[in-house]
Amino acid sequence: MSAWLLDGLITVLLVLAVGFGAISVIGLLLFPDIRSRSFTGLRAGILATALVTGAGVCYGIFSWITFGGRQVQYLQYTLVAILMLLLVVLLNRVATRVLCHSSVPVQPPSTGEKDQS
Repeated sequence: MSAWLLDGLITVLLVLAVGFGAISVIGLLLFPDIRSRSFTGLRAGILATALVTGAGVCYGIFSWITFGGRQVQYLQYTLVAILMLLLVVLLNRVATRVLCHSSVPVQPPSTGEKDQS
């Protein structure tokens, strides 16, 4: 892969990441209830993080191949970027379970009759 093609790919990934990050912030600011805010904020934020990680992985692998495998820090950078993405996805699952699947206290339905005492 040539350098200009890699630069174009990384640029597209980062522009998409900025777009999904903006969607995440707008969702946090505009939606009325906490569940839709957290859902939009988490999902769009995860997509933005995944796109930034993809750009970093592309850069790390390209640089590692370019130097013929002699520069180990590029391979380490790629592996750490993937590990961080997996950590964010795992913590997203935990946050989703806490926010969306926990029970919400509900008021018992009223019968409409007043207490006659």
